[in-house]
Amino acid sequence: MTLFRFELKKLLFSKKTLAVLAVLAAFVILLFVRNLTFQTQVEKAERQAIDAQVRTSQANGRAHILLLEKDPDDEKQKELQTVNLEIRDPLYDLAANFSHEDWKHNLEVQNGILETTLTYKELGGESPLSVKEIERTIAQNNEFLKRGIRPEHSAYSIAVPNFLQQIVSLWMYGGGLLLVLLLAGDTLTSEYESQSVNLLFTQPIRKAQWLLSKLGAACVAYVLALFVALITAAAVSSLFGDKGSFRYPVLIEKDGSPAFGNLGVQLIEGIIITSVLALLVISLILLYSLYAKKTLPVLAAVLGTLGAGYGITKLFDTSIPSWLNPFLNLFSSDLLHLQNGRTWYEALPITLVAAIVLVIAAIREVRKSRLAD
Repeated sequence: MTLFRFELKKLLFSKKTLAVLAVLAAFVILLFVRNLTFQTQVEKAERQAIDAQVRTSQANGRAHILLLEKDPDDEKQKELQTVNLEIRDPLYDLAANFSHEDWKHNLEVQNGILETTLTYKELGGESPLSVKEIERTIAQNNEFLKRGIRPEHSAYSIAVPNFLQQIVSLWMYGGGLLLVLLLAGDTLTSEYESQSVNLLFTQPIRKAQWLLSKLGAACVAYVLALFVALITAAAVSSLFGDKGSFRYPVLIEKDGSPAFGNLGVQLIEGIIITSVLALLVISLILLYSLYAKKTLPVLAAVLGTLGAGYGITKLFDTSIPSWLNPFLNLFSSDLLHLQNGRTWYEALPITLVAAIVLVIAAIREVRKSRLAD
């Protein structure tokens, strides 16, 4: 325990770790400031989307008029023109009376327009939206209305749960692994590069205990970085943003059909997945450090291993059972949204087993280590 506390203090209170945590907190704050600044642009974009729909309907209307001038008895064009008017008139009303605060009315009107658009497409009318997109949008709007939760912009939300989701998504798309490499990438190699390992190996300590202390300190550093990111995000969005709801509906595809999950649940799932993967990466760092003993080669080897695992997963995804692939969770946000024939936790056991095997291999190797040259 004394050795673990020593390694933990050495890692957590190093200038590098403190600098990384400070930059991480600053990044989260700046990201929130960006989101806050773009709020007017979000409403402007919503208005522009409605205007684009109006222009599409107007263009369709002109096309129907031209065709009817050529053939006034074309019943199909008459029907299409009538249905197009049923799309255009509510769009005019929505464009004229749009209010970001009156979101329930906006969704109800939008759903009516989309349902009429489906009819229009069935009759042979043109629309830039596919049937699948229309049906998913209607289902999502209905879910927002059912839960009584206002929709948030996926990239610029200032609501607490949605901003936390943005941070966790960045964490899952490589941010968490980058911090692991920054915080723990030289946890062993620095000892060899400075040759302080010579002193350690002459002390009455077990080499395996030393290695496990390094592992524990690296894991604590990762948890601390995650804690800093989440606490900073929750603090700034609570003080300057909106309350939001962790019941916010997240559209996912489950077994080929659209379904809805809770944002809060997805946050927990994403953190668990990335944290287990972080343990695997730390284990790789420890094992490779005992062979390379230099920071850059170790980082290159770890990145190469992860890249190879990701490439194999992409190439042979259907051939490798998910419960046998420890690299399945790399950039795992898609896994949470596309749950077709697999569950989010399937690869976690094999990832844990792989990490344990790597740690055992590292312990065997460190026991054979001698003084550094």
